[in-house]
Amino acid sequence: MAGVSKRKKLLVGISGGRDSMVLLHALLAAGFKNLVVCHLNHTLRGRSSDADARLVVSEARRLNLPVEHAKARTAEFATSQKKSLELAARELRMAFFDECAARVKTKSLVLAHHADDQVETCLFNFLRGTGAAGLGGMKPVSQLGKLTVYRPLLGVTRPQIEAFRKQHKVRFREDATNAGLEHTRNKLRHRVLPLLAEVMGESYRSAILRAAEILRGEEEWIVSLMPATKLELDCKELRAMHSAMQSRVILRWLRECGVPEAGHAETRRVLSLLDAVNGPAKVSLPGNHHARRRSGVLFLESGDA
Repeated sequence: MAGVSKRKKLLVGISGGRDSMVLLHALLAAGFKNLVVCHLNHTLRGRSSDADARLVVSEARRLNLPVEHAKARTAEFATSQKKSLELAARELRMAFFDECAARVKTKSLVLAHHADDQVETCLFNFLRGTGAAGLGGMKPVSQLGKLTVYRPLLGVTRPQIEAFRKQHKVRFREDATNAGLEHTRNKLRHRVLPLLAEVMGESYRSAILRAAEILRGEEEWIVSLMPATKLELDCKELRAMHSAMQSRVILRWLRECGVPEAGHAETRRVLSLLDAVNGPAKVSLPGNHHARRRSGVLFLESGDA
């Protein structure tokens, strides 16, 4: 992690799986000693989830590292909030990281996403029809609320991670759900990507990663031209923008205001509010949010208002 002091206190998100356990050991091997291990048990896999938590806690204690761990009723939360399990787990996990960060007084979080995750993310986003921001994939360093998130393994492949694990005899637990085909992302990983490798050769991965890096740079430049996000958006100012800038401003507005899973469809919905003659005055958004147009401005409401 270039530019990050090895004395800096870092939260490390650890699931107990191969990638995160290797990340923990790689950070220690690189000289980062001021680490706080963070694990949230989502209680989605019964005894297996509990066994993951036990491994993480025991390994942290063996390495003389402080550990923050907790349980979450993810399935119940997803049902009560009418969210997908994946989104519910992500929200609970980030809330847990925020709590840990406040407790241990740091604003730095390290996660174990790697090069193969990046390839899957970019391709998945392409198939969902996202713009340059989605095609650029995950950033090595990004801001998520008050936390700075580092992903030092984005340039490291699964085979390289496995080689490190074997060499250093890193203990981990296999999540059996990763091999299933119930989720779209797993189907992409186990069916589509092997076929791409067969047709295009293994170099397709480096090509996608190269394209993602180019697109991230271009997107960062465009974002630098965007006006600062406000709680309310002026319709007259939006109408004067190029359509590409309109979409980016609205998408960032939705995301920064906490609308979950905001994407192209939600952006188009809000854009329809700019048509004061034929367009609606209110549109529904995920997470029981609504966008409204009143007196020439767009604003968000939550609940059944």
